Amino acid sequence: MVQQTPFNFAFHQFLRQVVGTPALDGHLYVATEADFARAGNISFPYRSYFYAFGLMHEDQCRIRIGIRDFEVPKQALTLIGPGITRLWLDNNWNVQNTTFFFTPDLFGPPFYNNFLLDYLFFRAGAQHVLVLSDQEYARVKDLMRPLQQYSDVPKIAAGLMFALLEYINALYDQQGHSTTAVGWNHQLVSQFNQLLHTHFQQQKEVGFYADQLNVSAKHLSELLKQETGKSAKQSIDELVLFEAKSLLKQTAMSIKEIVYWLGYDDPSYFTRLFKSKTGVTPLAYRG
Repeated sequence: MVQQTPFNFAFHQFLRQVVGTPALDGHLYVATEADFARAGNISFPYRSYFYAFGLMHEDQCRIRIGIRDFEVPKQALTLIGPGITRLWLDNNWNVQNTTFFFTPDLFGPPFYNNFLLDYLFFRAGAQHVLVLSDQEYARVKDLMRPLQQYSDVPKIAAGLMFALLEYINALYDQQGHSTTAVGWNHQLVSQFNQLLHTHFQQQKEVGFYADQLNVSAKHLSELLKQETGKSAKQSIDELVLFEAKSLLKQTAMSIKEIVYWLGYDDPSYFTRLFKSKTGVTPLAYRG
């Protein structure tokens, strides 16, 4: 039977393997560069079950989230929801940061179920990096401080986390990422990214996405090339390969299972496609 859902890093497994923490209970962990230095870094694309956001204090790094590459400079927030594949492109794992990892189980009543899905910045295809002004950076730090202090008291931590997320949401809106304040081209690129992350398994033709966006396939590709440097077809292929690399390194799924999960019927065709783009076969990449 083909495995329908790929493996994601579970919360506590990620903390043990990537952050280097001992086994612990709870649904919130606050990490700094000292935590990351204890464990090995991840050099392949990976996905996770939980939510994460981090504040960069000094230095800088680069991250690929889906098909987009983001610079993460000093005083930037990185925001990633569950199920989103990412890859650290340039990170020595010693950059000064404060990073919060948490699961929805942190929140009980009076919070309603799935309220975290209301935050657009946690969704696939969002603007996952926010660069803050000096004042915004100071306020985020001020809100993080008590959350770090009460991270082991769930009911208090939940309230403090909610306050912090609401402030981040206000910043996200002010920067124009969740409103119509941004230009049409930016909106179209964002909508394409969201559609692609939702439908890439079933839909790999440019025409499908162009129809959904009410533009021609040619216009969509030209706009994407202008805004991102990649055509629509390049973007589709790149996301498929990015997900394939995550599955090959992070799961025990067979090559055939991965091929079917990605929406292909012919493993030999996918093997040729993968090798043409990466220079190695899927089996060789898995190592």
